[in-house]
Amino acid sequence: MIIESIEGGYDKNFTYLIGCKKSRIGAVIDAAVGAEQILKTADELDLVLEYLVITHSHHDHYASAEPLMRKLDNMTLVMYGDAVKNIGEANRVQVQDKDTFHVGSIEVQVLHTPGHYPDSISLVADGAAFTGDTLFVNRTGRTISPKSDTRQLYQSVKNKLLNLPENITIYPGHNYGDKPNATLGELKETNEFLQARNADHFVEIMDAYERNRTPGS
Repeated sequence: MIIESIEGGYDKNFTYLIGCKKSRIGAVIDAAVGAEQILKTADELDLVLEYLVITHSHHDHYASAEPLMRKLDNMTLVMYGDAVKNIGEANRVQVQDKDTFHVGSIEVQVLHTPGHYPDSISLVADGAAFTGDTLFVNRTGRTISPKSDTRQLYQSVKNKLLNLPENITIYPGHNYGDKPNATLGELKETNEFLQARNADHFVEIMDAYERNRTPGS
């Protein structure tokens, strides 16, 4: 599978392009950077973009969705729920937990991973997991918005992401770590948020992080 990351957007966001090496069919995960930059990268990779997947409906993750879909009439918008309005209404797929779709010969599985936000999803494909704002390299996503839920985030991480193979590579939605991506096995050893003994302990870790965090961390 082809994986190309583009960093930019509002706050060290990652936009990912994934693609099938054989068919050259591709997908965009989170249109956080400019549409022209996405299209230029797809052209360099010789990919025909058929899907735009939004990992959750915080605006920084779909800031360029509307101009991108204007330029690509046949692109299908993939997301959980319908919080994003007036974009891709005529060509939209609302996915559920454990749904799958194909990017060329690549099977992509959807995991509903709420907590950071109710419509958060992660995508698993060919040894990679794109976790949006659910899991970063050095921590998990924050739960400070009105619809966030720390205990729900713990369940998503514990019951969905930590059950993935340890050699899978985690590709997060922001470059907040000491490196842009890492295997799940590495994160289990280095990310203290993943070492929580139970939900109460996870809440304690999250509370301590919010008390002591510095901007951009």
